[in-house]
Amino acid sequence: MAYAGTSPTPLPTTWRFRVFGKIFRFVSRVLSRPSSERLPNLDDGPVVFVANHTSMSDVFFAIATLSDWKYPARCLVRYAYFANPLMGTFLRNVDCVPAGGGGTDAVAVAVETLDAGRPVAVMVEGRIVPPEDRSPDGMGDFRDGFVAIARKADARVLPIVITNADHVWGSRAKLPTLRMRNRPEVEVRVGTPFSVDGLVDSEAIAEARSQMAAMLARP
Repeated sequence: MAYAGTSPTPLPTTWRFRVFGKIFRFVSRVLSRPSSERLPNLDDGPVVFVANHTSMSDVFFAIATLSDWKYPARCLVRYAYFANPLMGTFLRNVDCVPAGGGGTDAVAVAVETLDAGRPVAVMVEGRIVPPEDRSPDGMGDFRDGFVAIARKADARVLPIVITNADHVWGSRAKLPTLRMRNRPEVEVRVGTPFSVDGLVDSEAIAEARSQMAAMLARP
């Protein structure tokens, strides 16, 4: 089990992003048996990553994978997490964007980021979704902010899922679970980029959800 390695179209990364990537690759290997699929060639335009959200540990696997790919997406993160001194410092150091309040227009910042040549990443459910709130496909309700971002920046959407992250850090747990044996397998799976051109919002959401559900259903 391993991360997939550098993207075929790597982007410049800051030293902070690289350092945190190394830290979280180490942390993820202590807590689980992580792996990721390879990122496709994305050199022909801006991209919005969309992912599911089941656990606080998603941040470990997201930063570890993005750093390994050398594809430093700016992640939109719930603004309340920035109020925690430790978490807020980390989020700012990896250039995350406060979303959902706090006086920041996350959509405008995301579009500016894409126009400047960097990707952005969005947890499409907007929150950590506990098991009892998930649909049979394993996800909660999707928010439509990613569609607005993709339209305004003329960007494609790339669906991604993180599997079994809540086996590492339960959705309602205060801390992750450290296992000496039988660490869970956690995988970052990558879908196919698509354009929102010609799609109404509901169709764009349905396409993202369809790809993500199929990836979650794979053994």
